[in-house]
Amino acid sequence: MNANPKDAFSVSLSKFHRKSVHSQMANTSGSNQLSDVPNTPLPELKVRGLQSAKIKASPKRSPHVLKFYVHDAQCILNDPIKKANRRYENQSEYVFVDTYLDALHMIAQEEKKNKYANGQTIQSEEFSEQQISINPQPTLPNLPAQLIRERMRVYAQSQQKEPQSKSQLAQRQPKNVIKTATSLMTQKIFPNKLTVSLSVHQAIPAIKNKVSAKRWVMFTKQKNEKFFNKQVGWQEFQKGEVASITKIMTCYTTLTYLKECNIEPEQIKIKIPGHAECIDGTSAFLNAGGILTIKQLLFALMLPSGNDAALVLGFTIAYLMILQKTEIYQYNRYLKGAIIDIEPQIERNKKLLKHTFLDQMNKHANSIKMENTNYSSVHGLNDEKNVSCPHDISKLIEKCIQLEVFLEIITTKIFKTHALTDKGSKSTFYKWKNTNKLLKKSGWMGVKTGVTPNAGPCFTGYYKNENLEAIIVVLNCSSMNQRFRDAEVLLVSALK
Repeated sequence: MNANPKDAFSVSLSKFHRKSVHSQMANTSGSNQLSDVPNTPLPELKVRGLQSAKIKASPKRSPHVLKFYVHDAQCILNDPIKKANRRYENQSEYVFVDTYLDALHMIAQEEKKNKYANGQTIQSEEFSEQQISINPQPTLPNLPAQLIRERMRVYAQSQQKEPQSKSQLAQRQPKNVIKTATSLMTQKIFPNKLTVSLSVHQAIPAIKNKVSAKRWVMFTKQKNEKFFNKQVGWQEFQKGEVASITKIMTCYTTLTYLKECNIEPEQIKIKIPGHAECIDGTSAFLNAGGILTIKQLLFALMLPSGNDAALVLGFTIAYLMILQKTEIYQYNRYLKGAIIDIEPQIERNKKLLKHTFLDQMNKHANSIKMENTNYSSVHGLNDEKNVSCPHDISKLIEKCIQLEVFLEIITTKIFKTHALTDKGSKSTFYKWKNTNKLLKKSGWMGVKTGVTPNAGPCFTGYYKNENLEAIIVVLNCSSMNQRFRDAEVLLVSALK
């Protein structure tokens, strides 16, 4: 065959056409396998730019589409375009054949069967099976002309390649096999210094399918143990908004400051500012002008999850921290029972007070080694920068339950109190209910609920009995009630 690829391409096309086939059969020598074949009339074919090949239409006979292509499976494997389209091509109506003569022969056989079925006979001789081997395979779809031309070109080039001898094939170097963790496991080969990791992701705990929360963790402590240990968790280090769970740190920062300064929670009295009535979200419905102590505000913070109470506590503690360094006289007056009117200070130094308290919250987070936590809010309303994770929240709760006042607050189901006026008489009556529904069940001690559109329903719980203590954090649960069920499911697994 001619070495010119264009000539090779034309030669392969000549096999495709009936007239070229007869010319080859007449001119071939005795060595040709098709020399002994009689000149049997074959179906009339026409090539229309290689877009399709049909039998010549006649009034009595419908056109027959040529649905065969040369069997070039090896070319497909070497050609990335055809390899990518192989899955699509297997859903076709086409059959691979070894040569284009096979395709013509199969068309002649099909037409013969059709004529016999209609009561007609044709005088033709079939090619012997020794001369032509037909190898039907899965079918192919109607391919565009450009792809058909590409197939023809690859087929023509494959005819020019010299067949490799067995010695040449033996000289090929085998490909380097990359040993993976999976292959090592199947072969049971584990080198001494090899650490096998089946997945870069976290191992899925068996209880995951029973918990709707997207991030959760459970820490437990047995009776004879001093510290809590992680028992089970999922995505416990993943950052995300935590809604009103933020108020746990607000409460902890307040109680820690009072403890460091030897101040009793009932000792400081605060006049509720008007700013507290303007905040969105869950509220304790504090009325401006009423006087409450820090302890009363802590109940308003933790039981009904009051954002207004968080705002008042944050501004007040920050103001006391500033006074302690600048105006010690005024600071001592407030310790002796003077009422703190925080509203004028908010109007003057709102940003300073806000950042002072937030800095203190983040300092406590760093001291507890809450590495994936950042506080930019005292109440947890939608804020992308106010983030934490279940593992860090568990560390915080472990610190909080060591404070007696904190345990007193979170275990309270209903708290009733009155605000005072400037003259000391009772004014507004408050009744705050704890949002933690698990307090009704034995062993549950609190701690906090939360929900925002970004954070989803969240819950942190503390359980204690004679032999076991458990801290459970479930974030971004499927519903408000499901967060409590998730916590119970995790607890049951720990009690088994």
